[in-house]
Amino acid sequence: MGPPLIQGDIMKALRLALLIGLVVLGPACSTTRAYTDGPAPYGPHYVAFDEGFRHGLTDGKWAGYRDLDKPYRQGFWGDERYRRGGEGYRPQYGSRTEYADGYRVGYERGYLERREAGRRDYRR
Repeated sequence: MGPPLIQGDIMKALRLALLIGLVVLGPACSTTRAYTDGPAPYGPHYVAFDEGFRHGLTDGKWAGYRDLDKPYRQGFWGDERYRRGGEGYRPQYGSRTEYADGYRVGYERGYLERREAGRRDYRR
């Protein structure tokens, strides 16, 4: 009866090792990085979107600052640069469409951040 006990112990040890491996490595393998509101840390796939985001963020902050003293301006949707979405595009960035998507996301974020910061400064 010695061998079945040894085999049973080995099986228990293997199951325990598998369980520990899944608990420790499972979360690390299952995480995915969704593109949120900022540049991705790697990969050529994101170059066009990232460059558009950076340019749009800068332009949006400038537009938000420009509109601080214009209370009747409640949005950026009519801004020509926002609508075109291609300001600063270069072919080496990749897809013009991805660039424009990133530009508009950055522009909106920069505009809203600057307008909100201006309102806080005004209230002081």
